[in-house]
Amino acid sequence: MSAAPPPLLTKSSELTALAKRARAGGRLALDTEFVWERTYRPILGVVQIATDDDCAVVDAQAVESLEPLFPLLADPKLPVVLHGGGQDLEILAEIMGEPVRDVVDTQIEAAFLGYGLQVGLGALLERVLKVRIRKDQTYTDWTRRPLRPEQLDYARTDVIHLLSLHDRLREALERRGRVAWVDEELHALEAPGRYTPAPDTDRYRSVKGWQRHNAQELAVLRSLAAWREKAARRANVRPNYIANDVVLTTLAARPVDDLEDLHQIRGLSRGTVDRHARGILTALLRAAVQAVAEREDLAPEVIASGRELDALVGAATRRDGKEDELADLALLGGWRRDLVGERLLRIARGEIAVRYDPARREIVEDAVSANGGPD
Repeated sequence: MSAAPPPLLTKSSELTALAKRARAGGRLALDTEFVWERTYRPILGVVQIATDDDCAVVDAQAVESLEPLFPLLADPKLPVVLHGGGQDLEILAEIMGEPVRDVVDTQIEAAFLGYGLQVGLGALLERVLKVRIRKDQTYTDWTRRPLRPEQLDYARTDVIHLLSLHDRLREALERRGRVAWVDEELHALEAPGRYTPAPDTDRYRSVKGWQRHNAQELAVLRSLAAWREKAARRANVRPNYIANDVVLTTLAARPVDDLEDLHQIRGLSRGTVDRHARGILTALLRAAVQAVAEREDLAPEVIASGRELDALVGAATRRDGKEDELADLALLGGWRRDLVGERLLRIARGEIAVRYDPARREIVEDAVSANGGPD
């Protein structure tokens, strides 16, 4: 193939023609460039596709849709070769509504040949094909237009050697009798569940060091991580922009007596507290409801919905002293008030701190003194 920058495709008709050529070639190599530093979901910049004698870069910001490529990527009999393609596959699965099929990841192939678990493409190409590529555009902004010639050249070199690399690695795997092992690993990349987003209630598992927390702290961490995910999704920012993992684990490990106490949490800026204090407090109350629900063998939603908890916090923390909204909350009436409602109200008002005792499976109250700490 020529060393000139590949054509930049911006029209659906051009994608259709590219897909036709790729299908005729019987296989294709794929890579993507995206930006994911600022937004909740990645913003796809370009998609690079190469066959054995063709290469093109698709401007994902300009084309109306990538749909002409979907039949190719979903064909179980058309190999799609990538390198370290986990994020590429995740992005494409979300766009397509189904996983890419017949995936070949040269990073996985290399791992079964002693090159290391996550060897980079540049290092692998140099060791296997004696080819050197430049990686000077790794952190470029792929959403800005126009794209520069050096960006297009970088995008091209990231994909044009993948098919030859795969051929060489597959030969080595065949000699060592490990093709079946690799194919088993590659087949797992097609599992639909792999690309199904985790429910918000399971997001705590992505918090660094979550395994070090006891049952009491995990109940709080689960609720805080779910809150952070929802807040990030609404604001269209990365979850760590809302609160980093250190903040969540700190909040899970120590009681918070009132909203002002949040300002003392390291890593939680005053601006973040001002914007999200009620959400954080609601998450803590949700953890308290969960603890009671487990003890009483009830569904948490039967005791209090998320909307009720939001309303409780909003009314209890109003600075004008008016709490008229509280009278209409089911959580503060009947059996719910006796079970947990009164306690939640006192927590929201900053009158008590709360702990969860996993041995007794119940909420433990600590009265808050005048200086803001437990008596």
